[in-house]
Amino acid sequence: MKIKRIILIIVILTLPALALKYSTNPSHTGLEVYFLDVGQGDAVLIRTSTGKNILIDGGPDNSILEKLGRILPYTDRKIDVIILTHPHADHLIGLNAILDRYLVNTVIYTGVNYQNNDYHYFQEIAQQKASTIFLAKAGDYLNLDDGCQLNILFPFSNISEQDFKNINNSSIVSELSCATEKILLMGDAETPVEKELMANYPDLQAKILKLGHHGSKTASSPGFIEQVNPDLAIISVGKDNKYNLPSPEVLDRLQELELKVIRTDVDKDLKIWLKDDGIYYKKPYF
Repeated sequence: MKIKRIILIIVILTLPALALKYSTNPSHTGLEVYFLDVGQGDAVLIRTSTGKNILIDGGPDNSILEKLGRILPYTDRKIDVIILTHPHADHLIGLNAILDRYLVNTVIYTGVNYQNNDYHYFQEIAQQKASTIFLAKAGDYLNLDDGCQLNILFPFSNISEQDFKNINNSSIVSELSCATEKILLMGDAETPVEKELMANYPDLQAKILKLGHHGSKTASSPGFIEQVNPDLAIISVGKDNKYNLPSPEVLDRLQELELKVIRTDVDKDLKIWLKDDGIYYKKPYF
């Protein structure tokens, strides 16, 4: 299968300024973003108002199948776009299960070199099952419904088949942008990537920040958090994990900045709605 670059048409709609609001009513419409409790790993589902599904990472096991089964209609067996931020198992394994069981149109990943059987299987089955494969780099974007788009901010260049001493720092960093409101998704990117992002995007800010590397002290540096200036910090992390994440140092940092924090190990699944009149969220969703 020929691997292509992402070339999409931008459609930008002007919307009024949004606010972050807690919701007890799950009946909102609009762009939906789910931060799923998949244990010690990451999985984020974006679902548009017309039913397009974009899945960013899949967690460390097959539990993503149960989560999607509770969100998507019974007859909906299609994932329009899968994005693998980097090939560590806690982001990858669930995507292999999705590729095995769902119709997948597009796969986006970096193609970075990583010697691992599960990653090799991902590459093989993506070639077999996906209609198109894109190698991500900054400047690529997905045009979504509801006046939103998903922008790739990192890596800055094509890193296919490159070796990384720390594979976390090959992570795709993306920005979900709806009018002036943004959600920043860091994958497992650590402090070196944060420094590069600040240098290349001096105006980088987001209403919601999904912290890098599960709240580890190797990420979420003070300068980066202050520049992004979020209202809500989300930590995707497993309960009683062996890594003792999130780091108490990072939690203290977030508390000092008076940021609202939602953790999947404590708060479980989170749903966010992006609407014309505000950003709504509900936890736990299930």
